[in-house]
Amino acid sequence: MARYILGIDSGGTKTEVAVSTETGEIIARAYSGPSNWTTTPRKVAKENIIEGIESALRQVPGIKIDLISAGVAGVSKREWEMREFLHSLNIAREVIVTTDAHIALVGALLDTEGVIVIAGTGSIGYGRKGNLEKRTGGWGYLLGDEGSAYDVGRRGIIASLKAYDGRGEKTILLDMFYEYVGYGDMEALIKVIYEKAKDTISGFARYVVKAGEIGDRVALEILHSAVYELSLLGISTAEGIGYKRDDVFNLAYTGGFFKAKDIVIEPFVRFIKERFPNANIFSAKAEPIVGAIIIGQKFLEKE
Repeated sequence: MARYILGIDSGGTKTEVAVSTETGEIIARAYSGPSNWTTTPRKVAKENIIEGIESALRQVPGIKIDLISAGVAGVSKREWEMREFLHSLNIAREVIVTTDAHIALVGALLDTEGVIVIAGTGSIGYGRKGNLEKRTGGWGYLLGDEGSAYDVGRRGIIASLKAYDGRGEKTILLDMFYEYVGYGDMEALIKVIYEKAKDTISGFARYVVKAGEIGDRVALEILHSAVYELSLLGISTAEGIGYKRDDVFNLAYTGGFFKAKDIVIEPFVRFIKERFPNANIFSAKAEPIVGAIIIGQKFLEKE
């Protein structure tokens, strides 16, 4: 008899749910609102998870789920809470709960060991090797997230304001800042930034990349610093799980900031290769929901 896995990628922006066969073929997929176990109100998180599950199951009526495999943001050290909640839904006899970083790693590598560096609005490094695991960074935009879109966007706006004041180097970023938020009184424009600070600041990162691609020196310095910080996430994570200089291992990168490609990826790879010359470095092979399903598959194989 065929067995089925229900995978969950539970994050701070959205929840993704997929149903797959035990061979890994996804036969249903659904989305709902955020369900970060720490930052989303608990009632809302539960409602969004239930909504995603119900939406996915409606697409495949009549099948029986054998296993739920969930990767949940903000669940670290409280996996048992999520496990109890998912068990209470009476959907499957078995439930696996891990972190969102874990399923991102497995999806990116299509393997259970190695390192992933994620650079979206925030940034984090995560790795697993045998029984060892290591998280590096991920302390949020107030305390960390170096190399993220928020970090790059913030530095770009600061450079723009310094150029405006005459206390910083001239840069095309000032013109791009006006293009981004509109022309007008600078103080009024800054008010626009503060009204939706995080998303607005992160959005300016693409202008910093654009300025770097046409050779703006200030933008290039910002990008060089950001890429170096991202490489440190990969290096420190790899060292933290025991990889040595000459070891061969996989390191994947993912997130919107890496879409900048050559101006980001080439120096990122170079910095890491200086420390780990034999590392296999590549773009994520699949999304986190696939990682959740792979983890579920491996569990079923052991039964």
